[in-house]
Formats: sequence, structure tokens, C-alpha cells
Amino acid sequence: MREVFVAAAGTVPVGKHPLGAGRALAREAGRAALADAGIDFTGVDALYCGVAMPASPRAVAVAKEFGLTGLPVVQITNASASGLAAVHQAMMAIESGRHDVVMVLGYDAPDWDENPLARQGFLPPPALFAMWARRRMHDHGSRSEHLAMVTAKNWNYARTVPYAARRSDHEVGVDEVLASRMVAEPLTTMMCTSWVFGAAAVILASRKGLERLPGARWPMPRIAASEWRTEVYEDYHIFEGAIVGPPAISRTTFDAAMTAAGRVRGEVDVVQIHDAFAIEELEYYELFGFVEPGGAEALLEQGAFGPGSRARTGLPEFSTDGGLIGRGHPAGPSGVLQLIETRRRFRDCGDRVGVCHLLGAGSSCIVQVLDRVDE
Repeated sequence: MREVFVAAAGTVPVGKHPLGAGRALAREAGRAALADAGIDFTGVDALYCGVAMPASPRAVAVAKEFGLTGLPVVQITNASASGLAAVHQAMMAIESGRHDVVMVLGYDAPDWDENPLARQGFLPPPALFAMWARRRMHDHGSRSEHLAMVTAKNWNYARTVPYAARRSDHEVGVDEVLASRMVAEPLTTMMCTSWVFGAAAVILASRKGLERLPGARWPMPRIAASEWRTEVYEDYHIFEGAIVGPPAISRTTFDAAMTAAGRVRGEVDVVQIHDAFAIEELEYYELFGFVEPGGAEALLEQGAFGPGSRARTGLPEFSTDGGLIGRGHPAGPSGVLQLIETRRRFRDCGDRVGVCHLLGAGSSCIVQVLDRVDE
């Protein structure tokens, strides 16, 4: 299999964009990625688009914003994991030798008003995640303050991210999070992702393809592994509603990706996760095997998983652009934004191994392991 590199990137701010803005947002993000790579659309072999919302523009229509070059256009829909799913498929096209330079574009901004919650069963996601939080409180003695610690960390990471939806003008504290409006006890508004739109793009390339990209520069991420799995039945399985699925789906997909990449947990510097609700991050510390079951809260109190975590506790930092809570969760672009943040961390912070993780409506999980290559 050939190596696949994240050679260039572009994005637009995540936020409350108007209905009908999808094509314009996708065009802006795609053009930014092309400029970063130093090419125009004629230099792209294929376009893969991750689009979650049915009312967002079709990929073939978005492709016309860049020109009519005759290239193949692939649209992939996998709920919240649509962006990583598009990266997964584009990566395989490069690994196989079919293409050398591929644009992956994640976008969502509906052309008309739609409410996807109306199609998600008898309980909306905040209620289902609140149940998960209550279960953890019962099993492990978690408190609302622990959820607020995760939330404040992610809001504060987002403060320095130019495209984040939630950029507070002050450092967010636990008390502020707890004082925000209750949505579904114990989850407050600040503990939940916001309803936002956006677009983000990356240019993936083989080593041969890099020769065609004058703007590409080292170091850059290499996608060392990408694993995609679906759920199997286990205790406490929930069949209705958009949630993160049974715990095993994230655990087994993470383990498979790490094995395929030839990496161990102690090498991981930074992790981007599906953290639409604060309770998720607490669970993923443990599901990924960084912490023993029930041990996340004590480590969180010691400053783990935030800035300086590696030096302080030997554990990676999580959701360093604010994650779905702070940066926002525009659906289709979310996975692409995770790659963009991992690329930034490799360049600006010296990180060498990163993990990206998303779930599609709780039934499909994708985990990608990226490592830094210096030349």
C-alpha cells in the first residue's frame, strides 16, 4: 500500500451560516485548500465529499464551483462521521494507485430548513446522553463538576481557534459551565454541542502526488491507519436514536486502528474525538484504554487531558481545537476539521502521533491514526 499524506488544508468559520450558503462555503474552503497546495482544480484527480444533511447541496453541484474538469465526484453520507468516511474512501483510492492527488471536502449547510432530530426516534440526543451521564454517576461516582471540567477545557481550547464557533472572550471556568441553562440534567447548554454549519477541505496525496503540489511543505501528517466498523449487540444496547452506540464499537475500532498503525497508547500525543456532549469525553478516556474504568475523574482533577497533560501525567491532550463542544459540530466537515487540527498540532506543537475518532449515528465508527513525517 502507498503512503497517504495530508498535504494541504482550508476551512471557513464554523457558525450560524444562513440557509442556502452550502455551495459558497464549500467553494471557499476548497479554494483555500487548493491555494495551500499551490494548485488549481485541474491538478486534482478526484473529489470526495462528506455530507451528512439531506438538504445540503449535492456534491456534483458543489464540484461545479471549482470548474468542469471531468474528474470523478463521490458523495458519502454517514451522519456525524461523514467527513472521516470521505477521508477513508479517498485514502483507499490513493493507496490502490488509482489516484495521486485527491480533494476531500466536508460541508453541511442546508438549502432549506430541516430538523434532523425529527427523524431520530423517540428521544433527542441530549436526553440519551444525559442518561449515559446519569449511569456513570451511579457506577463511578462522577459529579456534574467533572463534566464541567471537560467542558471548560474544550471551550478554552476553542478560544484560540480562528474558525471555532464558540470563541469566548474570557477564560471559562467550572462554575460558569454549571450555571448555564439546563438542557437535560446533568447536561447544561455549555456541555452540549451547538447547531452550526460550515465547510473544510484537505488535499490528500501519495509521495508521487506531492511532487505536483508546490505549496506542500514538511512536516505533514501521514494517515498510518484508518479503521471503520459497525456495532454488534451487547448489554445496554440502544436501537433507537442518534447516540454513540454500544461502548464496544469505539473500543474495538480504536484497538484495530492502533494495531494497523503499529502504535501503542504511550506514543499518542493528541486525540480528537466525537465529544458532542461532555459525558462522551469521560467515557472515551477509558474506552480507548488510556485510563482504567472509573479512573478518569481523578486524573481529570489532576489536570490530565488538557494543556500540558503529556508532561504532567503522561497522557495525551484531547479535543485540542475545542472539539464538537467548543469548535462546533457542523457534521460533514467535523472529521476533516479533526485532520486539520492534527496537522496544526504536528507543525506548531511538535506532536508526532494523533488519533481522530467519530461515530455516525451511533452505528458506525471510524478511527484514524496519523503520524508526523518530517520529509
